[in-house]
Amino acid sequence: MKIGLSALIALCLSAVFTQGAFGQVSERESFDRKLYTVVSLPHFKTSPQQFAGLSADQKRNLLACRDVLISFFQRADSKADITRYLTPDQAKKYRTLADLVEPETSLMEIGILDWDFEGDGNQIHLRFFTVAFSEGNWVLGNNAATLKMIGSEWRVAKLDLNTK
Repeated sequence: MKIGLSALIALCLSAVFTQGAFGQVSERESFDRKLYTVVSLPHFKTSPQQFAGLSADQKRNLLACRDVLISFFQRADSKADITRYLTPDQAKKYRTLADLVEPETSLMEIGILDWDFEGDGNQIHLRFFTVAFSEGNWVLGNNAATLKMIGSEWRVAKLDLNTK
């Protein structure tokens, strides 16, 4: 009986100490999330007239181009090969994020500002902002990219990045 009671007490104490440690980590994570989470303020919107004038294909293409651009920067920041998001001409220029921004620069945020269809609709020009952290300073960049349909995929055909 003493062994069983001792084991039960040890188990309860273990659970209390484990819960306390878990609670501290959880509390710290909750605190960090509340303190450091970026809060979006009202953002840019498509006007009702602009939206009404878009076909289903145009809406799909705009969202696909946004996804390609976001994926491009997510992959670039992880030092991965970014050429799969680029046209062949652009792939010759850019292989990694180091080809785009200075080594001490970290891209933190990106957001679409505006867009235009170009040519016969197989190119879309996106204007976007980036928020970067470089040498102890926050840098807001006003940027642009032209994406082009290559086969059945959208690719970055031109990039004007203002973070260097």
